[in-house]
Amino acid sequence: MRITFPAGLALLLALLICISLQARADLADLSETELASVTGQQGVLLNLNLRNNVDAALAPIGCTAVVGVPNPCRLGLEFAARAGTWLMLKEFYGTLQLKDLRLDIGFMPVTATAYANPARFDANGSAACTSPLLPACSPAGRPALTFSYPGADSPGTYDDMLSFLNIGRVWLEFDTGGTPSTPGYSRDTSLNSAFGVRMSDSRALNAPAQIRFLGKGYVYGF
Repeated sequence: MRITFPAGLALLLALLICISLQARADLADLSETELASVTGQQGVLLNLNLRNNVDAALAPIGCTAVVGVPNPCRLGLEFAARAGTWLMLKEFYGTLQLKDLRLDIGFMPVTATAYANPARFDANGSAACTSPLLPACSPAGRPALTFSYPGADSPGTYDDMLSFLNIGRVWLEFDTGGTPSTPGYSRDTSLNSAFGVRMSDSRALNAPAQIRFLGKGYVYGF
């Protein structure tokens, strides 16, 4: 088998190997006493913060509607067999924040919930469940990747996910004829709207809705 790497990738791999070998050369054996003093916590803690056309205070940036001027905060959708016709989401802005999502390694619960269905783990979907890959067709006790929130069980805490969405206007725009033509996604012909969308906390201007998650999620394979 022959594998060919691009020159840049080959150089990167060579550097990584050199760094690895150097790190290996610098390693030293630890005594039993030193090993006993080592502590750690497995897992990864993730925070995701996505802002779309808003600043850090969640105020919209340049989304004021002006007739005849394409709204800078817009999303255009063109569907199959509808070329030249655009469903435009105007004054489109918001944010999504996931806080303290923990990824860890664990094991599936030994006791299954009431939603367990052994037939799902059989290759033939048989209720008798004869899968050779999963004895008894049960994932109980098997290694798994877990998803959880450290503060999910704290009563009254709603900050696992924060979400704010505004779509001020929804309207159809059409490509113009002539040469050159103007695509519909670059037009804003009127302030008309078929509907709008707003998801926020009504207690403050542009405050995001607060969401709390309970429980734990598992991803496993066999």
